[in-house]
Amino acid sequence: MNERLMKYLDGLFSSNEDLKTLKDLKEELFNNLQEKMSDLKAQGHDDETAYRMTIDSIGDISELIENISARTRELLELAQKDFSMLELQKSDLKQVRVHAGKFDYSDLNGTDFSDSDLTNCSFYCSDLNNVKFDGADLSGAKIVMTSLNGASFKNSNLKNTYFSYSEFSAASFENCTFEQTRFHYSDLSGLRLDGQTFIGTIFDKSELKETSFKGAVLRNVSFKNADVKKAIFDGATIDRLTYAVLKGYGADLTNVTLT
Repeated sequence: MNERLMKYLDGLFSSNEDLKTLKDLKEELFNNLQEKMSDLKAQGHDDETAYRMTIDSIGDISELIENISARTRELLELAQKDFSMLELQKSDLKQVRVHAGKFDYSDLNGTDFSDSDLTNCSFYCSDLNNVKFDGADLSGAKIVMTSLNGASFKNSNLKNTYFSYSEFSAASFENCTFEQTRFHYSDLSGLRLDGQTFIGTIFDKSELKETSFKGAVLRNVSFKNADVKKAIFDGATIDRLTYAVLKGYGADLTNVTLT
């Protein structure tokens, strides 16, 4: 019966983010319901009746759960801008607005920042695995010494965004703004950047093994000391200066267009 009770609670909380606040609420509720069901059985009720009476006693708590979710977003829009060293994994932080905020050393694994304004925010040594930045404005943000495995950047603004000592395994980029974006000492191995436009983007000293720039547009892009020999530029459109630099580093440019 306890297992059945937990499955019921899993269903109540399944459509909401796995915040620590909700974890604590779920655990406390489970303990209280266990006690209530034991009391009902001690009063002579059979297992099924005790279970049903226990479930009925909960009532509708969906509004409470939704209020906790909404409160998370509200907290991020307060004057306080330092959210360092917090456990915010799998949080629903869509459409939050935090300028020059700090998310340093925080656990943000699986958090959804879709359509958020994170201009000039910092993410030092944070867990950004599986984070969704779809439609987010990360212009001027500093993302340093982080893991972005499985992160999503669809339609995100990465103008002047600074990435350094970061990993991007299985990350996805689609229709992003790469203007003066900087990738320093970052591992972009296997990343697909096909069809993207890069203006003044910097890939200095980054790992580009099997990184794909198929059909991309590269203008005034820097690849200083980057391993471009194993990168893929098939079908890319490249300005002459960037072309000369890539050629000097031994990149395969057999099927590119010069502008």
